[in-house]
Amino acid sequence: MYANYWGLKDTPFRNTLETRWFYASPGHEEALARLMYLVEQRRRCGVLWGPAGTGKSLVLELLRRETARTGAEVALVDLLASSGREMLWEVLAELGLSPGVHDSQSDLWRRLHDHVLADRYAHVPLVLIFDHLERAHADCVAMIERVEHLASGENSGLTLVLGVSSERAAGLGQTLREISDLRIDLPPLDRDEVQQYIESLLVSAGADRPVFDQSAFDQLFDETRGIPRDLNRLCDLVLLAGMADQAVHIDAAIVSTAAEELNVRPRIDRPVAQFRERFAAEI
Repeated sequence: MYANYWGLKDTPFRNTLETRWFYASPGHEEALARLMYLVEQRRRCGVLWGPAGTGKSLVLELLRRETARTGAEVALVDLLASSGREMLWEVLAELGLSPGVHDSQSDLWRRLHDHVLADRYAHVPLVLIFDHLERAHADCVAMIERVEHLASGENSGLTLVLGVSSERAAGLGQTLREISDLRIDLPPLDRDEVQQYIESLLVSAGADRPVFDQSAFDQLFDETRGIPRDLNRLCDLVLLAGMADQAVHIDAAIVSTAAEELNVRPRIDRPVAQFRERFAAEI
């Protein structure tokens, strides 16, 4: 909607798993490198841990792609609201094993168990990546523990990688400590990384001139505390607001007012400018 106004070929601030929008901050690069080490060394289990919105899902998608290039067999499953049976079904489907719609949990477990053993005897590494473990049902977490037990044998060839949001992980601490060999923390971006993140995405979208001034970067960091998901949401609205105001660049005032519109923080004493409504009225 605002791309032409700002001289962009695309809208860069999307909360998607499109890897072309991946910004390799030092924290993200280190997390991916440590996960690859875990896989290459055929360790049992690793946990990618951090606040919601820091990019864990995108890092896990990159891990899936990099792992597949090494010749390992890999499955990535989102456990959001999943039961144990649903988790097993999704794993088998990701591995191309065509589970039946009406297969029982015990049948699904047996098929996965046999497949893990077959890969072990064939010396084929198997990597199972699970995202949003903290949002899974209790029986799913228990099933993950059972799967992890298959990796505890000598030369099992099976590695589990678990993505966990730190805010929602209450009650999982003891389980994760017992089953994981390595915990990898993914922190938010710092102030300089926020600027580099935004500028990198703008360049990828075709920007050929500065769009945000320094005061805008300071305000964006203050409003979002470096959480990429919140940055994307706020930057998207900020660019729309700047277009509605016919601004030549984005400054702190535009960011601050847009943050109130987005409810990133509570509104203060000045009235909120309804950017979406204003823009709709103008067209």
